[in-house]
Amino acid sequence: MNKRRKYKVKLYGARKPWSQIDRLEEGFKGLGHTITSGDDYDFVYCNNFDYTVKDEKHKDSAFYEGGSQLPKKGFKIFNVLDIPPYVKDFPIDKLKEQLITANAITCISPPVQEQVKFLGFDSDVIWNPIKDVFRDKNYDKSERVVDCLYVGRASDPNKRFLFLKSIISRCTLVGPQEVLLKNDEGLTNKYLGLVDDLSLNNLYNCSKILAFPSIFEGLGLPPLEAMVCGAIPLVCSDNPNSKLCPDFCVCEPTKESFISRYSSLINHFDYYHNIIVEEYSSQIQNKFSKFSIAQNIIDVFEKYN
Repeated sequence: MNKRRKYKVKLYGARKPWSQIDRLEEGFKGLGHTITSGDDYDFVYCNNFDYTVKDEKHKDSAFYEGGSQLPKKGFKIFNVLDIPPYVKDFPIDKLKEQLITANAITCISPPVQEQVKFLGFDSDVIWNPIKDVFRDKNYDKSERVVDCLYVGRASDPNKRFLFLKSIISRCTLVGPQEVLLKNDEGLTNKYLGLVDDLSLNNLYNCSKILAFPSIFEGLGLPPLEAMVCGAIPLVCSDNPNSKLCPDFCVCEPTKESFISRYSSLINHFDYYHNIIVEEYSSQIQNKFSKFSIAQNIIDVFEKYN
């Protein structure tokens, strides 16, 4: 198969600061492919619906672009981000109906692949693109003035923010600010709200530890982005994607284990930081870049088309 062939791609999916569709568009264009909104395309790539965001007319915002329903013709790659285990009323039957229409099914990690397999479908792992973060060599280790950084929502029980709150008394928080404030009254934390990508990159580069105690993530980009920038993620062992982090970054989901590992990482930061920089930073940056993920999608199209 000629890998140099250029394709016309039609994208469907929620477009938010934290979603993958905008980054994928940049990735496809960077590889020389064309993003189209018309009827002339080689294949459609779409994410499963976002059950939390409803379009007034169609009810499934991620499946509609400019009021146009997902086209029935043509080759369709359907990507599953995750099936949140804590959402009791997640519309599994609706998801199955959508998966049946796909010519190829992809997902963003092996744990999600297992979820899709449980529903009776095969899928290919394409991963998820990280933001355009990078290790800024202008930041010396001594300039990492933020001991603990948290990136994410606080209202999502999957994130276990209240667990973190009960352990770490001071942390720099990035996420929907009003939710963080509501869930963190009385603590002496620094709230930054939602920040742009450059500001987030600077935060990763001036932080020592990224606290990420989630119990489940479709993938979980902050730990990967943190490692690209030389920060050390602290994750819990019951998160299946903790396997993407080195063993010294993983603790048991208990207060005692979290505190013990956090203290060890802080006290021996230079040692662990050097391992992250030398063995993980560049590898993760390449594997999870928007260009690599766009190419993974192209590979899936060429595999099944």
